[in-house]
Amino acid sequence: MRLLIDKLVISVEHLKCLDETFRENSQEYQRIENILTSQEFNEIYSDIAREIYAGGKKPRGNIQMARQMILGDVIEYVFTGRAYYYAAKSESNFRNFLKLILYCVNQILLFDTITVNPVIRRAYIEKLEERIPLDQLYEKAGDQETANKLKESNAVIWTENWSIDIDLFVDSILPKTLGCPKELIVFAELIRLKKGIIIPLLLIQRIFGDRNPIAPPDFLILKENKEIYGIEVGYAKEGQSREFSIRTSIPTFAVDLKNNMHNRCPKCGENILYCDPVIEAYSNGTMSEEINNRGGKFYCNGCPNFNNGQCQFSNFYGSVIAHRFNGEQCPSQSRHYHAKCVLNDHYTYYGQERIIGEHHLTDFFAQKPEIDGIENLITK
Repeated sequence: MRLLIDKLVISVEHLKCLDETFRENSQEYQRIENILTSQEFNEIYSDIAREIYAGGKKPRGNIQMARQMILGDVIEYVFTGRAYYYAAKSESNFRNFLKLILYCVNQILLFDTITVNPVIRRAYIEKLEERIPLDQLYEKAGDQETANKLKESNAVIWTENWSIDIDLFVDSILPKTLGCPKELIVFAELIRLKKGIIIPLLLIQRIFGDRNPIAPPDFLILKENKEIYGIEVGYAKEGQSREFSIRTSIPTFAVDLKNNMHNRCPKCGENILYCDPVIEAYSNGTMSEEINNRGGKFYCNGCPNFNNGQCQFSNFYGSVIAHRFNGEQCPSQSRHYHAKCVLNDHYTYYGQERIIGEHHLTDFFAQKPEIDGIENLITK
């Protein structure tokens, strides 16, 4: 992702050079800038500028304090707003584009590691403080005090030391690490299926109309028979989708990732990622063939990277007798774990304790992109 971010920085520097040159050499340009920064207009200008960068996060309802949304939008802009020019040139480019999306999804999922890794979290906060003016980084009152405490703390998420203030602050310095990967995976799956013309609306938060602005779904799909469908990622926005459907007469349905992907391993607290073979098979269109060859699931046994269950991408699904990363007992219900995290742990089988690594090496599998609810579109 580094090259993509560097190119964004160069684009911003280019625009800054253009702005500075005209402020220094054009009286009319400077006159307009004076209007925009005047007392009369400055509050408006400043409020709009906070939609580009706002230092903090406040509870839902304050759209001017949603830095995690802004950072997520910037990432999604790269894929849905610019990179498609590359993807549309050839089938080979399209496959590489899918591969790029999945690898970058892995990187975004890794960002969430700061919730359970105090060392990386401390390094990240200190780097932010070096690079971003503190009055903008800590625009929200109390955030700087929270950051200072957090730099000295080994607190991890889901513990009593992890306060609401910490949760909001950490969330605000990450690019919506749960929503953004989901939306990118759904985007990849929609364009891969080629079941219609896909119009991403991820960057459009409101659509103006004859009444109050309305929130659109995440995607529109235009079918060859002239039918139009809206697709919303996540099952918690029924009201928003219903309003859009009522006012536009466009049927809208929700989709989400199957099996509650992406899963946080209860044992280590880090997200489970997509492995290289899965990314290769998905982007090359050979996923179904691979699954058939592996016995109906993307099983890991036999993969050269498996290493007797030590592969960081292998999944174990079940119940485990062990302690979670936050000190609590692992849930009694079945959950997705990193296989390497639970190899030597036990589970109960007909009253007897069994070691997972001794009985389930052939059952470990790799996470793959799957969308729940997409069948509504496929059958159309």
